[in-house]
Amino acid sequence: MNPHRSADSSLVTKLLSEAGELAQLWPGYQSREEQLGLSQQVERAISERRSMLIEAPTGTGKTLGYLLAAMTSPDKIILSVGNRTLQDHLWWGEYQKLQLMLPQSKSMQVLKGCDNYLCNHKIQQSLETGHPLLLEVWDHINQWRLQTRSGDLQTLPPAAQEKLTPLRRLISVSADHCLGKACAWFDHCFFQRARSKAAESELLLINHSLLLSDQQLFDKGLGALLPEAAAVIVDEAHQLPDMLVRHNMEMIDGYRLQRWLTKLRRQLGDELRLFSELTQRLDQLGRVWQQIETQLSPAFESQDLLAVSSRSVQPLLDIMRPLQQYLEHIQGSVANIKEYLAQLTLWVSMLSRTIEESGLLYCERSGNWMRVLAARLNTPFTGLRTSHISWVFLSATLAVGDKFDFVKRSLMLPEMDEYRFKGAMDYRKQARLWVPESLPDPANEHFYSAWTDTLLELATQVQGGMLLLFSSHKALQVCAELLRGRTERTILVYEPESNRQQLLQQFRQDQNSLLLATGSFWEGIDIQGPALRCVAIDKLPFSPPDDLMNLAWRHMARQQQRHWFNDFAVPQAITRLRQGVGRLLRAPDDDGLVVVGDRRLLRKAYGGRFLAALPDMARVESLAEAIAFLEAHQINGVNT
Repeated sequence: MNPHRSADSSLVTKLLSEAGELAQLWPGYQSREEQLGLSQQVERAISERRSMLIEAPTGTGKTLGYLLAAMTSPDKIILSVGNRTLQDHLWWGEYQKLQLMLPQSKSMQVLKGCDNYLCNHKIQQSLETGHPLLLEVWDHINQWRLQTRSGDLQTLPPAAQEKLTPLRRLISVSADHCLGKACAWFDHCFFQRARSKAAESELLLINHSLLLSDQQLFDKGLGALLPEAAAVIVDEAHQLPDMLVRHNMEMIDGYRLQRWLTKLRRQLGDELRLFSELTQRLDQLGRVWQQIETQLSPAFESQDLLAVSSRSVQPLLDIMRPLQQYLEHIQGSVANIKEYLAQLTLWVSMLSRTIEESGLLYCERSGNWMRVLAARLNTPFTGLRTSHISWVFLSATLAVGDKFDFVKRSLMLPEMDEYRFKGAMDYRKQARLWVPESLPDPANEHFYSAWTDTLLELATQVQGGMLLLFSSHKALQVCAELLRGRTERTILVYEPESNRQQLLQQFRQDQNSLLLATGSFWEGIDIQGPALRCVAIDKLPFSPPDDLMNLAWRHMARQQQRHWFNDFAVPQAITRLRQGVGRLLRAPDDDGLVVVGDRRLLRKAYGGRFLAALPDMARVESLAEAIAFLEAHQINGVNT
């Protein structure tokens, strides 16, 4: 479908044209055909209540394009981006500029997930347990709590802000554990207050986690956001298949079960002695869980994840269901146990549905604890066929092999308009791809030693920063150890507790450094110029065989009568690889080299699908060819 419209009378057309207001007011603004086309389509989706899938590569001007259409629409719009960081970028970036230049446009409210707000109920629980970290900064938090109007944890005083990461679990709750209207603090809930205010906003900015939990929070009495909107614009929509699985996977966690038993006994206190039958049932539940763990223990010695028949956990349901009924019977005559009953009801519902459907459950060993998982996907997009809301899904990497089939399968989307815009980067001219065929297969025990040698050879030729992306943190640590002491370049290593922004700032400033990273560094980072001249990726980014993603794909493939590897696992890995490769060229004058250490890209049948999905880069066959390209672009010559 032609992505460009001839609707010259549209408002975004006038604003984005060469003689429009942005060209007159925005320093350095240049009208771009692709950006105009994208903004026109988003404008049409809103006004005509149409849903769309849009791919807009780097350089299209995607963010400004859809934001302008949303800000100038008379309708109520929800914008959803990948995470809190991207919310901040959008708020402090394009939105502030547009608001200054177009003061007549609508203002935007920002709503974060409930774990970004102080939870009075959670604080009360943490104080009762006397957690030392909370007690250490309690005076600062309590003084702030009495003064704050928003409860936003980002506004905590410095003494508490420094410890926010470990503090968060003590002073806030996730959507899964929010009690909603059942909470004694509901009328004084900061998140409920923010959500009520957000529901009145004509332009609301949220993140994907909040988007996926909207129905869950509505069920708890917090009011739904989506039904009130005319359109929902989802940026970075390629993240949704993965997030949908991880957000909605149902589970019974052994650690949480034991905490539930302990806290319920504590909540009942002396009253527990009045209910001898309840004591017996709670003890029996603990024993049955332990028996299941013991039975599976030999199998866990060889693998961390086991597929089991739902019937194998029937004894667990046989204990939980009567316990649920018993708690329902006594809840009016004992201390408040609504929270514990609600959690038990969720567990009973999960087991009951899976057994009734004769489905599979998965048992996972995580540290010293076992988790029972149900591979069930609850998607908020199933109602799109009958919805009055228009949905616009955007990303730089939404299609696989020129088609949107994967994202539609994963999110269970109906047919809708599809558009692909051209990117501004000339990969044929600006970049080269090298796949060293002499490297052993990634599964070979000598792979990372050989991969490190290749990286060191490259480091002697590339003038500028090198981003080394890894498929796992374990692989990253192995390579970091092998690199140390063998190069004069600064080695920056991302650890889970690292400050991401500080690390990126160091990488930008030291333009000959090596940054070893995984996880979120595969996407969402924008480093232009000589600070990034080479992106090196260790191997094709497939999810591990025992990862929750693969469990979900197997379950969905069975439902849709598809092949889990070809139709789900490969497209997911292709999308992730495209994101990683996309870190290289972020501006029209950028250039450099992409190196992938996985020769399966050339030797496996599915490798052709990966290559076809990547930007149109010429491939070099050897290090010598790669060096020749680097010399031609004057980015060689660093001594290590």
